[in-house]
Amino acid sequence: LPGVIDSRAIFRTQPMFLRVLQSAGDTTTVPITVDSARLRINVLHRDTNTANLRIKIYRMPLTIDSATTFGDVAAPFVDSLVDSVNVSDLRARPPIADTVTLRIWGDTIRTDSAGNVLQISRIDGSLILHITLDTAQARFVEADSGRVGFGLRVSADSLASIAVGSQNVFDRGATLRWFYHFQGDTSVVSADAFRGTAFDTYVFDLPNPSLGDDLVVGGAPSARSLLRVTIPDFLRDTADVVRATLILVPIAPVQGAAGDSFTVLVRPVQADLGAKSPLSPATSVFGSTTIRMGNADTVRIEISDLIRAWAVDTSAATAFVLGKVPEAANFAEVRFYSSRTPAFRPALHVTYVRRFGFGEP
Repeated sequence: LPGVIDSRAIFRTQPMFLRVLQSAGDTTTVPITVDSARLRINVLHRDTNTANLRIKIYRMPLTIDSATTFGDVAAPFVDSLVDSVNVSDLRARPPIADTVTLRIWGDTIRTDSAGNVLQISRIDGSLILHITLDTAQARFVEADSGRVGFGLRVSADSLASIAVGSQNVFDRGATLRWFYHFQGDTSVVSADAFRGTAFDTYVFDLPNPSLGDDLVVGGAPSARSLLRVTIPDFLRDTADVVRATLILVPIAPVQGAAGDSFTVLVRPVQADLGAKSPLSPATSVFGSTTIRMGNADTVRIEISDLIRAWAVDTSAATAFVLGKVPEAANFAEVRFYSSRTPAFRPALHVTYVRRFGFGEP
């Protein structure tokens, strides 16, 4: 996102076998010779208004791990370009639906002169991109057991933002398909094998602004905010809560990928221990709202059941946490004014009725 963040995906594939049985039932193995490879990437989210969306693939060192930072792989993302595919151009091409194509791919496909293939999921409209790589682009090194590391960047005329699948989502992670041959008993045999990712993550250059006096929800790493509420005695003793609305004022429009959104949840704490307060069980969500990119309007969340519960249970900790769902899945965050800004501090609007005084004159 220009002016907001530069995020890049990196991953390392699983090792590949180096030898195979020469024939079925034989115990003699022979080495394989790799001919080419095909990298499959699942584009789960994109802005359909994006023009000239291009995915660039870079070669990454095999040492990438969870501790790798944006700066650690800055150099490979400059001097190790492997391939570049114009997804918008592929998407605009006519679908191929002949009998052979349907038999091999199971669906219609779009392809370009480089042999790259694009499929469109009938389930959710996501894009499945198959990128053809030769042996110079996908280097098969026996000393590395056929493991390779890749990194992804995205560019476009505008709205250059996508989300790609990871190994944490079933059948959505990147996959490398090796095509190879070996010497059989009487002839050369061609075959292929799939290898998924052994590790994948993302790195980013998001400047981590201090939390300051704001109530921050979301972002990466994901932040939560704790709010404490003072319940007046009359709400416990002489009134019934009809409705309770939490009112929060954003300090600025929410920044993120166009068309994206996330959910803010209200979850009470089991004990008020500050930042280390244990949350109530996951099923105890007492309010939520959807936050959309670019929105700066006042946020209102209904938490009537939570206030009623506190009115009944005087021993409960009257505090709750604002959290984002899904957490750490994107970089979007929302910042609200806190009680340190009296004019825009969070407020709780409670509608109640006083109990009828039976027997009173």
